[in-house]
Amino acid sequence: MQFEVFALNQSALRDAITSAYRRDEQECVQALLPQAALQPAQVTATQDLARRLVSQVRHERTRSSGVDALMHEFSLDSAEGIALMCLAEALLRIPDKETADKLIRDKISRGDWKAHLGNSSSLFVNAAAWGLVVTGKLVSSHSEQGLSAAMTRLIAKGGEPLIRKGVDMSMRMLGKQFVTGETIEQALENGREREARGYRFSYDMLGEAAMTEDDAQRYMKDYVMAIHAIGKESAGRGIYDGPGISVKLSAIHPRYSRAKRERVMTELYARLKELLVLAKQYNIGLNIDAEEADRMELSLDLLEQLAFDKDLAGWNGIGLVVQAYQKRCPFIIDYLVDLARRSGHRFMVRLVKGAYWDAEIKRAQVDGLPGYPVYTRKVYTDISYLACAKRLLAAQDAIYPQFATHNAYSLSAIYQLGQGLDYEFQCLHGMGETLYDQVVGKDNLGKACRIYAPVGSHETLLAYLVRRLLENGANSSFVNRIVDENVSIDELVTDQVAEAASHAGQPHHKIALPVSLYGSERQNSKGLDLSSEHVLAALQIGLQGSEQQQWLASPLLGDADISEGDKLPVRNPATTPTSSVK
Repeated sequence: MQFEVFALNQSALRDAITSAYRRDEQECVQALLPQAALQPAQVTATQDLARRLVSQVRHERTRSSGVDALMHEFSLDSAEGIALMCLAEALLRIPDKETADKLIRDKISRGDWKAHLGNSSSLFVNAAAWGLVVTGKLVSSHSEQGLSAAMTRLIAKGGEPLIRKGVDMSMRMLGKQFVTGETIEQALENGREREARGYRFSYDMLGEAAMTEDDAQRYMKDYVMAIHAIGKESAGRGIYDGPGISVKLSAIHPRYSRAKRERVMTELYARLKELLVLAKQYNIGLNIDAEEADRMELSLDLLEQLAFDKDLAGWNGIGLVVQAYQKRCPFIIDYLVDLARRSGHRFMVRLVKGAYWDAEIKRAQVDGLPGYPVYTRKVYTDISYLACAKRLLAAQDAIYPQFATHNAYSLSAIYQLGQGLDYEFQCLHGMGETLYDQVVGKDNLGKACRIYAPVGSHETLLAYLVRRLLENGANSSFVNRIVDENVSIDELVTDQVAEAASHAGQPHHKIALPVSLYGSERQNSKGLDLSSEHVLAALQIGLQGSEQQQWLASPLLGDADISEGDKLPVRNPATTPTSSVK
């Protein structure tokens, strides 16, 4: 068995990344606490600013609309929120109408939609609530008291198909809250008003991983067209002041995985370089988006090859997204700083909290891996974010930091740490904009904020919409809690390092390690992490050793003495010369 393994000759910085992949959570947190800690005066200033920001957001809540208000009203700790989530995730995927009707009957008729009427000042939320009340009535029992004759006639005439159309339209309305435009031209036009107020944009062409080469070529064409449009709109404003683009590597190649590294480093590399060279011609920034944890080191391999490509030499528009919820994030940043200095680049690094947490936990459990690549407590991700932010801010010559967060405490801490330094904030289109409206502009904090702006039709929206709803619809989400009057402001501006320290680095007690998934009854079956260079190296050494062992076969006779002459060597017929096979 032959395959490429690089752990045996990895640099020390790359080896540190691999070693931290599924490191013990308590070890990680204990190492992070001193790195993330702020000076007492900085903590006080951070809390004061965060308190002011949260208070203003709540004051502005009377004018809030769209996703902020919707997520607060229909949070995922309610039956109605769960029903909305199920519909958003499933309805547009269902190919046949009969199954869609069954889903509507199952999910909508059970919701207590009346409880939400009038609870929000947002027209968008109240309209959604009224619509759900109506559809809830329609799919419940026809004999329910209060159901008028008109409603009875309506369900007789239209029934679930009518409701299905209404829910489909509702999902499209919800999608418009998240998407800047259906085409890049629409998105650029819609973004001009915010650009005039001091915002910047990073556009992303919606679509999930390519499953076929046709998919990849279609996404590639979309990216090329978008770069041309964004480049013309930028009109020479440059990498930092003008708009940019984000690219998902899984969208431009259907085999973006460690098992296909050779193809990735040739075919995918050529496509990524084509996009970067085009972006360089317009001098707009291009960020390589973060995806699942098992692809992270593969993206670093691509980045290293790009960094020393002569066609990109001296250009600072190459960017990478790193996720603070990954245990190896600090080591990734150390490597990026070193690579930038070695190659003469200044990389853009977008630091995010991470959007695939549920999938990372479940995948590790299903595969029976030794640990999780992500933290099991949200506050540990928060302090990882602070520790990594310090690293980025300290490397101004090699890194242009881009801090993507909707958390007022994280934002305020970075503002204190970044005094006099060059960086920008980032936020998602349609989420938390009441927070950043207090940051952007001379009359506010005066810091730049770049909006991550998805572009696409409702057909390409669904998977992105689901991630945003899961990420920000939960009652533990800051986007949800910042507008919840039942959560005190003091609770929202708690010192994150102190809170993390209070848990002593212990993992969440309800999230057992994959091996203990079934409790004391039995151990989970163990798997091999074939995205880890260390595991692959050990596997290769074992396979090479097995090649040196001679295997012999002999008769299975229970009471007979078997001499050495009775044993025959075991050979693989596929590699044995035909003449020796009888």
